[in-house]
Amino acid sequence: MSGIAENICFRLAKSRVLKRQEGDAGERAATFDKGAYQDWRKSELERQFSAHFSGDDVAGKDVLDFGCGGGELSFLAAERGATSVVGIEVDRERFEMAAARAEASILPNRPQFVHSPDTRTVNRPDASADVILCFDVLEHILDYPDIIPEWRRILRPGGRVLIWWMPYYHPWGHHVESLVPLPWVHALFSDRTVINTCARIYDMPEFRPRIWDLDSAGAKKPNKWRTMETLPTLNKLTIRRFEKIARDLGFGFARREYHPISSSGVAKMISKALISLPPAREFFTSVVVYNLQKPA
Repeated sequence: MSGIAENICFRLAKSRVLKRQEGDAGERAATFDKGAYQDWRKSELERQFSAHFSGDDVAGKDVLDFGCGGGELSFLAAERGATSVVGIEVDRERFEMAAARAEASILPNRPQFVHSPDTRTVNRPDASADVILCFDVLEHILDYPDIIPEWRRILRPGGRVLIWWMPYYHPWGHHVESLVPLPWVHALFSDRTVINTCARIYDMPEFRPRIWDLDSAGAKKPNKWRTMETLPTLNKLTIRRFEKIARDLGFGFARREYHPISSSGVAKMISKALISLPPAREFFTSVVVYNLQKPA
């Protein structure tokens, strides 16, 4: 039975991959070029912040950028008037990229960056931050039962966590769209089926890999999907589970927004109606925006 499911998934994915590669454009085009991807990533984080928050949320405050990557959001917070910004990153290469940018910066409040390979703790003192930023990162925090309490420890009384999150059951929450561009495939098929499909697509001579699948010489890396057991770096965290943890820790929801998966027309009306229902919300929410507040 699993073989039948895999063949169905593979055939559907192959058709979509080849069709999309004929005319890759927009956001996907940036994933083929490292410089273009970094530019897109910077503009995307700026869009996320500006659409849901403002400079007032960070101005005059000590800010921690959790999962800062190359530091794009950290610099934005500094430019918007944060008193201090510290970026925390688990990945060594991204940390070094951010640190190099800070070294070259002339900002008087230029961010500082910390490499924190321990995934269960955050290398910051108690009550050392007014604001924590967590943008496009929450789904990748594998040890979230340990990390979310760490946020509470690090925040000062009344401090806030600003979150932009694409939850797991989002149509593309599987994060393998470049290989299996099928909405909700992770809800319809097992992890094993999706992983095997990724492996088969990756081995196709006509498949064009993204920058994260290329080595320093520009050649396709070995097929990692052949040895993978679970979908990579995804915690499968649901909206319901996250909100329960936050409530149990005493966080208040100063802001909580569920954005529908469609942006216009009848589809938006339908998805907006569906996200009002908790069970359907997991599948029809495009983005969740939170402003969590630690009790004063």
